[in-house]
Formats: sequence, structure tokens, C-alpha cells
Amino acid sequence: MSKGKWIAGLAAVAVLGGGGYYAYHQAQTKGNETGGKVGKLDIAYQNDKSLVKGQNLKMAYATETPFKPQWDMQLSDDAIMAKMSHPSLPNAAESLFNVDNEFKIEDGGPAEICFDKEAKTATVTLRDDLKWSDGHSVTAKDYEFEYEIVANPAYGSSRWSSSSENLVGMKEYHEGKADRISGISFPDGENGKTIKLQFKEMKPGFNTSGNGYYLESVAPYHYLKDIKPEKLASDERTTTKPLVIGPYKPAKVVAGESIYYVPNKYYFGEKPKLKSITYTTVAPTKVAAAAKAGKYDVVTDSPNSTFKQIKQLDNVKITGQQDLYISLMYFNLGEYDKQKSENIQNRKTPLQDVRVRKALGYARNVDQVNKKFSNGLSQRATTLIPTVFKDYHDDSLKGYPEDLDKANQLLDDAGYKWDKDKKFRLKDGKRLSFTYLARSGGPNSEAVAQNYIQQWKKIGVDVHLYKDRLADFNSWLEITDSPKGDWDITDGAWSLSSDPSQMDLFSKAAPYNLGHFTSPELTAKLKAVDSPKADTPKKRAQAFKDYQAYMQKQAYVIPTSYNISYAPVNKRVANWSMAYGDDDLWAKIGVTAKQPVK
Repeated sequence: MSKGKWIAGLAAVAVLGGGGYYAYHQAQTKGNETGGKVGKLDIAYQNDKSLVKGQNLKMAYATETPFKPQWDMQLSDDAIMAKMSHPSLPNAAESLFNVDNEFKIEDGGPAEICFDKEAKTATVTLRDDLKWSDGHSVTAKDYEFEYEIVANPAYGSSRWSSSSENLVGMKEYHEGKADRISGISFPDGENGKTIKLQFKEMKPGFNTSGNGYYLESVAPYHYLKDIKPEKLASDERTTTKPLVIGPYKPAKVVAGESIYYVPNKYYFGEKPKLKSITYTTVAPTKVAAAAKAGKYDVVTDSPNSTFKQIKQLDNVKITGQQDLYISLMYFNLGEYDKQKSENIQNRKTPLQDVRVRKALGYARNVDQVNKKFSNGLSQRATTLIPTVFKDYHDDSLKGYPEDLDKANQLLDDAGYKWDKDKKFRLKDGKRLSFTYLARSGGPNSEAVAQNYIQQWKKIGVDVHLYKDRLADFNSWLEITDSPKGDWDITDGAWSLSSDPSQMDLFSKAAPYNLGHFTSPELTAKLKAVDSPKADTPKKRAQAFKDYQAYMQKQAYVIPTSYNISYAPVNKRVANWSMAYGDDDLWAKIGVTAKQPVK
């Protein structure tokens, strides 16, 4: 599973009054697998009726944000695109390697990987019958090409991070000091099926998908090699006319709106059961009515706002899964030096004072927001490691629950005094004031943003919206990607990797570290999580706990919410599952009737 992608909407800004129906913290049964549950929600929909041939499956993704088509995983940061591309991928893990329900890599996928601890190498073996959707064989060069896309700055990938440098030769190639990556070799040639990777260190997460230290995707070198690096991300061969290796291939892509899939006759696995799949976007406010009318067979990433209405419908089954998701509040503390590929914490701002950051965290009423708007599908986050990673999440930490007294005391201690009208706080004659880059994405986005602004006002902090309005997702990406952003506070939401290491999110070299915070202590904590010394589950769990405690203490970012995702599934659908280890979902899925159940 790829290392992380931005989510266009924030789960906490969904609309729904009243109390929770499915408590977030209810235990899962049977882990994440098909046949299990999350709270009262089944992870899969079982339908024993016979499949009907020659049908079109109608899928939808609930969002107000147009998606940007990009089929190369190392060039896309968009969670919408990632989800809508699933029918073209070989498994639910978005990976060359099959995984189990605990995200551990297993044999049987498009490729297999084995490690030599003493030699510090990995050998990736592509299956002999793995082909692109144009019939060309997937080769060792296709795998290496993805590393070149990440390491060559001209391609514009955001995937470069400190973990990239663990592959021998990547740093030299990235800096333009070498014309090839010396740590990648081909035992049977570039056109063969075997790749050897030479590492500087072996990492404890190597057996887990999404660890970030080696890539889990390929790119069709024969199809893309003539495109200039700076043009690759915008070329139709990666946007609207791509090659893929999954059970379905995109036949028509309408940017921002829909993808029409047909079976890929060169797919190595089980023959797909459908004539076609239409995957489109739908406004969150229209999901309930569309589900009732049978307009869509499955609606993924359905908003919390529609849950109450959808659970009343008798023509759909609601499936759910504990999400690899976290939303969080960022503080802008510096800039990203693109020449040096590193974050620099150098911004002159009151936010450099940890007491100010903590005060802003304790002032937010996240529990109240979730209770009002999420219908029990969101829970205030207490650490940066979500509860889905039960072996690593530190449940002794409490995060930042609303505590206005503590927030006020922190600002007192930081030297900020109330003005004569006791409306705002001052220091050295300057009002404590911040610009809030709040995001749109749901019907209650504005209400939630204004709520937090009022909460901060209660502790004397003057906060105003960036340019007096919410930013849509694509504008937000452009603003936060600027090396020196003119914002102070923003919200982000991540679709996370299946390995909880956060080196690629918050390291000194990570472009995704949009708060630009760095410290030797943070670097040490991140490295400890992935150190060869963390060679047992117990040792790695302790390293994760040390990291979580440090991040809580420093408040570089404030965790906001975890989430349960759900999907209404029309009762004509068969073999639908939200299990993380369901490796052949899209080859199996089908329908049992020519018309949807209404």
C-alpha cells in the first residue's frame, strides 16, 4: 500500500444531528478480514445468489472535489484518485505484493519479495505472466523506473523522503551525482523478471506493505520513456490513457468526473465477472437519495452526513471498515527548501512557542464536534498512530481534549496578557493573531471552522480565515505546497499507509511535512521506529510509544480524529468486501440481477 495520500474532505465536517449509532471504539471481530465486523457493521456483504453475466457495475465516490486523474502511484497524492483507480489494481493493498489482513506481505501476488538480512538485500520477482494492458510484459526495468520517478526531482514526485536514502545510490541519483541508482541490479537483465535491491540497513517494517523503504508499484517504461520528466505528470499516458496491470483497464477517463472500465484481457488472475464498471463522483448531499433509487451499486467513502438516512433503507447493505485515516491540525513553522530537499523550521511566529501550540489544541472542542456531526463514526484522535494499529497505538495518551482553563494558563505562562477589554491577548503590544487556512469539502465545513475560531476567541486568540473564505482542496494543495506559505494554522487529513511508520510524513526531508518542523530529537525518534535494533514487536512497539509521547509533548501537529469508513451496497451486488487483505476483490465482484434493487 502506498505511503500516504491527502483526503479531500475531513470526516469531522459531515452533517448529522443526534447521538451516535455505531460507537467508534467498539471492538472489531476477526480483525480486518471478510466475515468480520467493525462495531455493528459487517466488513463484507455476502450474497449467495448466482451472478448475472454481461452487466455494468455502477460505483460512486462521495466528494465535492473533482479528482485529478494520475495513474502513476509515485506522482499522485490524491486519495480520491487512489480509491477510484482500484478496479485497475491487482489487489486491495494497491501493491505489487499481496497482503494479509494485518498488512503483512504474502506470496501469490503480481510479485514476491524475499530478504537476505546478512547481505542487506531484497530480491523482487515479478510473475512470468504479469503483463500491461497492452500485452507487453512487465519487466525489471518497469520496477526500476518508479525509483527514477521518485528520485529525479524533474518528475515532481512528492514521494522523496529520508527513507528513500536507505536504498544504496538513491541519494547520489537524487542529487544528480550519478546517472543510475547503484543499489538496483537485474540478475537476468532489464527485460527480465528479477530485481535485486541493496540497502544500507534492514528495517523492521520490511515485511509490512507500505513501509516506505522500497516501492510497491511499476511504471510502463516502454510506454513512457520518451516523455520529458517535467511533462510526465500531465501527459495523457499517465492521466487519461494509461496502462495498468489489474483486472480492469480504464477505457474512458473524464477528468474530475468519472472513469469507465472494461476487462483487461491480459490480467494474470481470475477472469473479471462484469462487462464494465462505471466509477463516478457524487455530491455527498445526494448519496442517500441515489442509494434509495438504486442509482449506484456501491458508494465508497460515503459521508457521515448520510448515514442516518441510509441505515433506514432496505435495498442496501451497509459495510464498514476501521479506516487507515487521521485528520490533524498543522502549524506553519518554516519552509521547504526544494534545492536541499529539506524542511527548515525558521519562521518568525508565536507558534514557535510550544505553549501557544498546546493552547490552540486544548481550546478546540473536537469531542463536541464529532458528537454532533459524525453519528459515532469519528472519534477524537489521541495520538498520531490510529487505533487500527492496535499493537502500536499508545492508549495511555489522552491527546488534546477541550480544556479552556489549561489553554488560558498556557498563554498566561507564555506571557500573553488580556487587553483592557478582555477580548484578545497581547504581548509586546501585539495582538495574538493567526490566519486559518480552513478547507471546504462538506456541508458543515464552514460551521466547523467558525466553531473553532470562536473557541480560540474564548482564550483571547484572534483567528481569521485565509482570504476570508474556505479553500477548496486543490487550492489548499497549491497553498500548502508553496515553500513559504502565508498561513498559520490548517487542517489536513491523511489516507495512511498500512505500515504506521511516519518517516515519510514528518521527517526533515519529507515534502508532506507541511508544518516544516524539525529537531534532532524528532529525527532520532523517527529513526528508532525503523531501526534494525527494533527487531522484535515489543521493541518496535516501545519505539512507537516513545515517538507518540514526544509528538504529544511538542505539539508540532495536533491529532484531530480517527474514522470508520462505510459504503452502502445495493443488494444485487455479490462478493463485495472492505477487507484490507481481499486480494482478488475486483476480479470476483459481480451482480445477481440486471436491475438494481429499489
